[in-house]
Amino acid sequence: MKLINQDADYALKALLTVAGRGGEVTTVSELAGSLGIPRPYLRKIMQTLARAGVVRSSKGRGGGFVLGRAAGKILLADVIRVFQGPISLHDCLFKKRICPDVRTCPLRNAIGRLESRLVEDLETLSVASLLGGKRGRARRMPGRAGSLGKHIKGGTSSGPSKERRQP
Repeated sequence: MKLINQDADYALKALLTVAGRGGEVTTVSELAGSLGIPRPYLRKIMQTLARAGVVRSSKGRGGGFVLGRAAGKILLADVIRVFQGPISLHDCLFKKRICPDVRTCPLRNAIGRLESRLVEDLETLSVASLLGGKRGRARRMPGRAGSLGKHIKGGTSSGPSKERRQP
């Protein structure tokens, strides 16, 4: 199970970078260079964010991306939903072969409660809180980003999006 897929991870890194520039227009080339993400792939991610209203885009000379709304109004949960759909942790592991009625499955009910708490928590994390380190969970995004999980836990990274083992 992966809570945040690669598209959502890259989208959040790009949003943190754009937000950190204080309203200055940021091009995909600038983002790709600073984040170490292939430009064509990042362009598609940014276009998806623009269609969702998370960023605004402008074409031509001087064009690029700015946030579509205040950084405090862009929630981690919303970014995940744009790229992954509803946040769900409890697909039946047994594909309904064991339980005659999934509504009464005790495991499903327990995981459903965990999922509700997780979604509530994700809806309190915004781009602004991740940039500012509110709730003690994130630090300001470095020029080149590591995996998102390291930033939420308060760590830092200096390489592109590759997992590193902690000593």
